[in-house]
Amino acid sequence: MNRKKAIAWLYGEMPGLEAAGILSGETSALLRTHYGPVNVRSNRSLALLLFSILGAASIGLGIILLLAHNWNGLGRPLRTLLSFVPLMAGQAAVWHTLLRRPDSAPWREGSAVFLALAVGACISLVSQTYHIKGDMGAFLLTWLVLGAPLIYVLNATATALLYIAGLTCWAAAVQFANGQALLFWPLAAFLAPHVWMAQRGHPGGPRVRLLSWGICAAAPFAVGFVMEKAMPGVWIVVYSALFCGMFLAGRGFFGSARFNAFHVAGFAGVAALTLVLTYEGVWRGIGWNHFRSGPDYNSLAEWQDYLMALAALSGVALLAVRPFRGKDWLAVASAGLPVLAVLGFTASAMDAPADVIMGMFNLYALVFGAVTVVTGLERDDLVMVNAGMAMVSMLIILRFFDADLGFTVRGVLFIVLGFAFLGANLAIVRRAAARRETAS
Repeated sequence: MNRKKAIAWLYGEMPGLEAAGILSGETSALLRTHYGPVNVRSNRSLALLLFSILGAASIGLGIILLLAHNWNGLGRPLRTLLSFVPLMAGQAAVWHTLLRRPDSAPWREGSAVFLALAVGACISLVSQTYHIKGDMGAFLLTWLVLGAPLIYVLNATATALLYIAGLTCWAAAVQFANGQALLFWPLAAFLAPHVWMAQRGHPGGPRVRLLSWGICAAAPFAVGFVMEKAMPGVWIVVYSALFCGMFLAGRGFFGSARFNAFHVAGFAGVAALTLVLTYEGVWRGIGWNHFRSGPDYNSLAEWQDYLMALAALSGVALLAVRPFRGKDWLAVASAGLPVLAVLGFTASAMDAPADVIMGMFNLYALVFGAVTVVTGLERDDLVMVNAGMAMVSMLIILRFFDADLGFTVRGVLFIVLGFAFLGANLAIVRRAAARRETAS
């Protein structure tokens, strides 16, 4: 039972306790003042919210499909009129929400999603009817700019998630068309006040968790699309700092939240990137001796890559101060990845042997996995123990495929790894059971 449900249960028991003379009215008032109001979202209201979003999206997509199916048989004036019908219906729904249902989350989220989809449909249908020239990047940018105000007008998180997805797709479309996506940063900053208001209104609540997962899912792709990549290898520094920063932010700011997106995505990113950096091919042809130039590379966007790396490293340095003081050794160990990435990038650019750099990251992967296992054992956290052991096992398996080992040796080592997994899980389960018996 979480804290809010426990407080709600206590409030529900108070009238009976007062009637039985166990609790006085003054004590009940003091308890209510101490714990404050509690607002536990029921499963019914959450289901209503999800179905309103899905329903609005389904209606909007269904109307678009019906129009598209009969589109060629319609005249141009009728096409123009029908193009604006979903848009006007969406505006009517939003107007009704603002006037009659401003406090209803299902109405706000559903009407915002419907109108956002209607805006995109209207743009594409009118463009097709009058053969207006343009590319995918221009279409997505127009859609984003016109639909973005709905996030704040209706305080709509579902529309914010669509905005994140659309912004990532726009960055990809622009880069694949040999353009540059510098506008990504102000467009992304537009969403920051909504995230801040969601966290301030209900810290760690469902809206914050949804936004966190959306940001964590889109950030690795968006960063890859936005980078100009004129200096080969800068991505190693940027991604190492990005994943480490996500992991540190997850442990620092959202440590008590369930389904902590920053913690999970940051750990997965640190582990995966570390294993990737143990391969020789990553360290070939990187550094200033392989600088790329020409009409396909924008000089301003090149500086963006360097500023991005510098900002990410600075953010990691700031986030690492708190876990270092609190002796959170797993967080401190994760901060070693960007440090090693900078050293590896510099050494590779100066033509240092790749074997040394690869050995450094193999050792780091082993240490980070071991620290994760030890931290999990100290906290009786099965998920963390298994995550650390999975990282160490994956490192060993990858090296098996690199090394010329016989099937017998590989089979024995796999069996040892399996027993290690089972032994660690069994030890934690028995320790937890012993603690419960002692407590009872």
